[in-house]
Amino acid sequence: MNFLKKFLGSAPTDEVASIPSGRLFLARSPQSPKGELECLYNDAFASIRQTTTPFYYQLCITRVYQEGELDAHGSSGFDDSDDSDEDDHDTPHSISDSNAGGHSKDEWSFPISEELKIHTYDKADGSKTLAWKDLNGDLGDRFEFTVDSDIKLTEFDSFMFALYKCLFESKYHKSSLSITNMSQLQEFIYNPKSELLTFDDLRGDFSNYEDDEASEDVDTGDDYRSVSSTDEFHDAESRTTPSATIKSSGKAERSPVKSNVAGVPSIFSSDKEALNTGNVLYECSNFDLHLFDSDAGVFNLQVKKPELNLKIIELENWTYSLRLLSSHKSKPINFECILSADMNPTFNFEYLSFIFNHFIQKSETQTLAYSWLLKFSHFNELQEFQVSFMKAMWESLNKIKWNKSRPSEQDYVLDAFSNLAIDDEDLTENDKKEINEMSDDDMLIDNDYSDDEDAISKLVNRSIRGETTKPRHKYVDDDDDEYGDYDEEKQLDAFKREQDKNSNLSVGYANDRSYVVRGDKLGVFNNNNNNLNYQTTISNLKTLDGKRFTPEQVMLHMQDQHMVMSNKDMDDKRLYKMDLSRGKIVDEWEVDDIIPIESYGPNSKFSQLTNEQTLTGMSRNKLFKVDPRLPTTKLVQGDDNLRTPNYNFSALSTTEQGFLAVGSAKGDIRLFDRLGTNAKSLLPSLGEAIIGIDVSNDGRWILATCKTYLLLVDAKVGANQRNEGSLGYVKSFDKDKKPKPRRLTIKPEHVAYMSMKTEGKPLQFTKAYFNTGIDSKETTIVTSTGPYIISWSLKKVLSNNSSKEDQPYLIKRYDQNVIADNFKFGSNSDVIIALQDDVSMANKKNFRKANKSSLFSRDNVVNNY
Repeated sequence: MNFLKKFLGSAPTDEVASIPSGRLFLARSPQSPKGELECLYNDAFASIRQTTTPFYYQLCITRVYQEGELDAHGSSGFDDSDDSDEDDHDTPHSISDSNAGGHSKDEWSFPISEELKIHTYDKADGSKTLAWKDLNGDLGDRFEFTVDSDIKLTEFDSFMFALYKCLFESKYHKSSLSITNMSQLQEFIYNPKSELLTFDDLRGDFSNYEDDEASEDVDTGDDYRSVSSTDEFHDAESRTTPSATIKSSGKAERSPVKSNVAGVPSIFSSDKEALNTGNVLYECSNFDLHLFDSDAGVFNLQVKKPELNLKIIELENWTYSLRLLSSHKSKPINFECILSADMNPTFNFEYLSFIFNHFIQKSETQTLAYSWLLKFSHFNELQEFQVSFMKAMWESLNKIKWNKSRPSEQDYVLDAFSNLAIDDEDLTENDKKEINEMSDDDMLIDNDYSDDEDAISKLVNRSIRGETTKPRHKYVDDDDDEYGDYDEEKQLDAFKREQDKNSNLSVGYANDRSYVVRGDKLGVFNNNNNNLNYQTTISNLKTLDGKRFTPEQVMLHMQDQHMVMSNKDMDDKRLYKMDLSRGKIVDEWEVDDIIPIESYGPNSKFSQLTNEQTLTGMSRNKLFKVDPRLPTTKLVQGDDNLRTPNYNFSALSTTEQGFLAVGSAKGDIRLFDRLGTNAKSLLPSLGEAIIGIDVSNDGRWILATCKTYLLLVDAKVGANQRNEGSLGYVKSFDKDKKPKPRRLTIKPEHVAYMSMKTEGKPLQFTKAYFNTGIDSKETTIVTSTGPYIISWSLKKVLSNNSSKEDQPYLIKRYDQNVIADNFKFGSNSDVIIALQDDVSMANKKNFRKANKSSLFSRDNVVNNY
């Protein structure tokens, strides 16, 4: 075929590679008023050109005219000022936009960079397609260049090899002549699927799912619906796994909270007029709706397409809602759910499903929780919904528009909401070896059944009494003998008269003791010989001027001989030092006369094992050293930093070397190598406040606690970055190579079971911890929510077992809410737990897989009284 080609709008440059024929499309959201797919050029020529700037290249798509076409267009066919040309209408791009490239009537150009997320895929007819992100378009918009069928595969591969080499030169500013094969360019091969799966995968069983999809007149071969619409996403019905099940039933369905309620509860049948009105951001009807049945442990089909309508609505003041309407006469479902983190949303593209929790306030004292599942017909439909949902959710949490965030921050957020698996390229061979060598006692435990129920009951969480002959509680006043011998009945009576509840826990490093705060009292427990034994109670805590003191935050200090305490309501600029051997507050430190103290911690991970007197303090906007030896205020001048009054710090933790990880109420995390300097790395916010933070001994792993999830972040600078192999505390990450955060949370169906015990209360995690000890490796994570203790196996999370049948977390339930928990120092199996009115030690071997029995059945509850 004879072609005429014309290059427009740029100075003469060298052409590196080209594909002589293809078509250019702009793919948009199906809800776009401009149409889902727009053909920009029906005949086009793709080329890579070197610019006048060294190491920078452009991807250019040029319209191709066949002989005779120019005459049909007129002599002014290449006049860029021709306003009548239809291709110049309704496009947001301009030549002056240097970030996204430019275009004229006959050519589009794009600076080649990783920001474009260039990738390839095969259409249903086998044709090769090159796709890249539309940087100036809406979320999810992309360009596609589909190669003509007469182009040889080797020619296409050569073009892509040249393009990847251009990406290499653009990033590293050096020649790519030394690169001879694709194995050296793996870091630039972008996989769009890595950003599509959200949270840990739903392990559903669709074998019983009655679906007449096969008989529907559906165009499954649409070339332009999705960049990844391959057959692997359309055979979900043939796959089975052992957890939650989706099934259809002609019988009345049961509510997940009240099993005696048939069908869809009436609370989901609101008047349409009562629903909020606002701007419709997304709308879809091609899905089936299921409701989780907690008795059967399955998702039951409620309403089938097309008798459903789903909308995402923008309301006022950064509020968005998910609205579901049904036209089914017998099941008139009409309700909306305000988007929030409590929804615990889970996307699963393998099963084309979206699951979320919906909490309904039935009365002042009762909240009901339901778990809904939406099953879409096609991969691209779920993808479009996910894009709209995540954009609205992020904006509601951050109170800013998504488009105002940096592309690197958007990538970080999308990675956090992606599958928890780690790509192989993220780990070195040494990393993989270390993960394989991690101990994992969970794999030796059958957490569902036991051959000996009596043995299990003996192993169940040990009470603080340790031995049955020992008293459980002793509360003594200053006037009493500290080790007075009360009989058990008086001890229990004294305990029951206490109005305060347990509020905090501090686990000792130096002397195997744990301390529990209860009002103005401090319970002391000895955690040795695999038991937790009550020792004494320090009562009537008072300040130096005799005022009653109730500690809010506590920290063991100087080989566990002292305890540093604070209460912001009493004095937010003062710390109090208790001598534990005397059981009294012996000193008060005014840290500063202006700066309030938000939190504090040791200077390094194990400085509490030494006689180090200084500690690290934190206000909302500053980090500083506290030295009690100073004559007046104790803040060390010159070691403070970050004076900008908008950081809103909320939590800190230190490594063995003294590096600092600091979280904020905004949700971001900053990494410092020392006090007095700016952060070396900033990890963006996902929207929820950081309420606690812990780090591994070497600083490699950061564990941040938010209300409804934990974040596990690798602080090691990854391969092919400028500071490869360094830690983010010391050297920064590349701008576009933030580490992929792993989001740890509870599956929605498990949250539905939990809500039956907690009267519908959503997740509220306590501060999570790694196991820790001198020269020990972190293998386990522990936290709690409500009456549940949850532990994650680090090995399972890092080795991608979370997407397999084996769950990455185990659970233990109590009959009281858990206030705080932490590992016994030097142990990865014994967990010390402060309940509202008791203190216990649990062994990890007694945690069980999350299911109806472990989450709700009375058989698994631990009775403390």
